[in-house]
Amino acid sequence: MSSKQAFIQKIAIFAAADMKNTFIPASLIIAQAALESAWGTSGLTKKGNNLFGIKGKGPAGSCTMPTTEYVNGKTIKVDAAFRAYNNWGESITDHTKLILNGVSWDRNKYKKVIGVDGKTAAREIQKAGYATDPKYADKLIAIMDEYNLYQYDVVKGGSESVKETKERDINVVSPWAAPAWGEMQKNGYVDGSRPGAPVTREEQVVMMYRLRKNILKLIGGNTARIAELEKQLQAIESEK
Repeated sequence: MSSKQAFIQKIAIFAAADMKNTFIPASLIIAQAALESAWGTSGLTKKGNNLFGIKGKGPAGSCTMPTTEYVNGKTIKVDAAFRAYNNWGESITDHTKLILNGVSWDRNKYKKVIGVDGKTAAREIQKAGYATDPKYADKLIAIMDEYNLYQYDVVKGGSESVKETKERDINVVSPWAAPAWGEMQKNGYVDGSRPGAPVTREEQVVMMYRLRKNILKLIGGNTARIAELEKQLQAIESEK
């Protein structure tokens, strides 16, 4: 077995496991790991267990390494801080989170990579700006083709191809939550629709504020008593 084949077998275990839960094709994860880490031999991989060239600070800190960037079609060498990991498993998990969660300014940045075949995923991740190399997708696909990485894009022991899950309609409340949602909406704790959407911190604060006021009214009974309880509650809340 060649060193590249051994690398694939080691990475495939993690990639296939991730794919069952995330629907990110294993062929993409393996090809990216091979390309980004020079098949596990790059200085960054050896120094920081970083397989994908993700920048920033990781569980084991960061590593400053020289890297090639493409600016206006030209290559330049720059130093950059890359995430460091305790092992390859952490690196793969972090890479998966990046594709699933995107970046702070665009949570859907890599959405089109999920639930598609390996070649499509390679093209979509390049379009999304994962790497500055204009031939990034072509290089990934070449690795996929040469080593038939598509064989890992299956679930249930290799009997079924990976499929995209149906995206939930956030404007429709789930049956199990419908009674509670209707009651909370009727009583003014939640506004509008989108019952399936993530709750923002602002929305959480508003719900807590409304609940807090109603509890004070329930306990206080009259305006003077409510004002007194408000002061007592504020004193409790100000305690460290």
